[in-house]
Amino acid sequence: MKKYNLSKIMKRAWTLVKKESMDISSALKKSWREEKEMKENNLIETLKANLEDMAYSDHNINAGIDRQVSEKKWENGENKRTYLSINCYTCSGRFKGAYKCGYVDEVTGSYVCSKYDDVDALAKKYIGR
Repeated sequence: MKKYNLSKIMKRAWTLVKKESMDISSALKKSWREEKEMKENNLIETLKANLEDMAYSDHNINAGIDRQVSEKKWENGENKRTYLSINCYTCSGRFKGAYKCGYVDEVTGSYVCSKYDDVDALAKKYIGR
């Protein structure tokens, strides 16, 4: 299974060479970087949309009245992650609790859901602890 559309990346690189007068090496690097960033953002947006669908429809997620999906970026050296969670609040705005939903490893571009998380955002399934 291919992860990236190589033809699209190469076409974008040649467009950069012709229109911005870049050399092919730097154009390919820029094209790859753009494609990887777009894929990471698409994955995070897809997971957030799944969590927003689950926030009110899943009967296991029942803490608080107002439920909001949040993301938190974390970096340590070469490691970069975006953690996802569903934060729950009362009607007066007080924090009631949170459901952990795993993280997206931005280096590899993959979603990770461990046994310590409450919700699997990719499968749209409540796991619990």
